Amino acid sequence: MKEKNYTIPINESFELKSGCPLCRLYEKTKEKTLDYITGAAMMEPDVRQETNRQGFCHQHFSDMLKLKNRLSLALMLESHMDVLEKVCFEDTKGFLGRANDPIKTADALAKADQSCFVCRRIDEYMGHYYSNIVYLWKSEPVFKRRFAEQEAFCIPHLHKLLEQAKKSLSKRDLPDFVKDAVAVTRKRHTELRADLAKFTKSFDYRFAEEGKAENVKNSVENVIAYLAALGR
Repeated sequence: MKEKNYTIPINESFELKSGCPLCRLYEKTKEKTLDYITGAAMMEPDVRQETNRQGFCHQHFSDMLKLKNRLSLALMLESHMDVLEKVCFEDTKGFLGRANDPIKTADALAKADQSCFVCRRIDEYMGHYYSNIVYLWKSEPVFKRRFAEQEAFCIPHLHKLLEQAKKSLSKRDLPDFVKDAVAVTRKRHTELRADLAKFTKSFDYRFAEEGKAENVKNSVENVIAYLAALGR
């Protein structure tokens, strides 16, 4: 069953015919999540409790440093540091209390270092997007056409779409979904491979002109974005 909160942004993203629509959804979700936790939600006890517990990954710390609201970030960091201090140094069950149990110490460090509030929230939203995309493809002909007309699905998001389709679609419908999704990706893959070949060839002075086209000049960045879901 489709969920309106998710189908509206999905349709908006698929109306465009440039780049990967899942990358656009990811970036919008990340932006909204960062705005959410550095805005009024930062003062909500249940949200603060989760940010204290989960912390943030390297990438999303970097993203938050680029935002203007330093006070919200500082307040979150204060309470997160207090939680870490208790777990690591003050609690008798903390690191010092586990000096003779390196496995438990390592586990505690891993929990403090590897979890991220933003990552978890984005993953939750993206999971709903994947399931609703498959639903819309199956139930709405207009969306199915838009799906097939996309410029690209990057490799990581193609993988997620196919995983979701395998869970959600019947054996009769699954091959058609795979065919549509792979056709979009194959087309983009072929274009990017050709651009990359022209780029490398352009270092030979005889073919220097081939390297002047914008898509060729940007081919390295575009290929990495395609392989790593960087949204170009």
